[in-house]
Amino acid sequence: MGRRSEYTVFNGDDEERCWQVETLSDGVYRVWTPDGRSLTVDAYSPGEKILNLLCEGRSVDVGYAELEAGLQVHVGGESHRVQVLNERERRMLAAGAASAAGKGPELTSPMAGKVVKIVAEQGAAVTAGDPLVVVEAMKMENDLKAHRDGVVATIGVAEGQAVEIGDVLVTIEDDPA
Repeated sequence: MGRRSEYTVFNGDDEERCWQVETLSDGVYRVWTPDGRSLTVDAYSPGEKILNLLCEGRSVDVGYAELEAGLQVHVGGESHRVQVLNERERRMLAAGAASAAGKGPELTSPMAGKVVKIVAEQGAAVTAGDPLVVVEAMKMENDLKAHRDGVVATIGVAEGQAVEIGDVLVTIEDDPA
């Protein structure tokens, strides 16, 4: 049996639901619903952004479109806007990482952990989303990315250093060019 992964799904009303998924074999999954029911799901993708699901003997066709913040999912003639976060993304959101965007020059650690790699170089131009630092927390490596465009002004940590939530990792200043 595979490892169980947890996904948090927010619907259009920001209602949060937790789903767990375990891969049983290629394309076959055990899914635990938010109310604790266990389902076996066989998934097949016949084309781009289309899924055919066989769930407990019932066939379900799902179409989806990627949006800037989430997915637009089409099931059974209905359309739903959702955002799906894996375990790491959920922890980052809970730790306030999502609120770093646009809040000044400092990229702060959203978690306690250990710096395992520094990708950024002082003086380098970066674009929002570029990887800067890798922090290990709870045996998982987390790529922390630039929250804005600019130039790396300072790197406030070293590889192997322990960090706490809120520690300044990198400072990104506006590009003078």
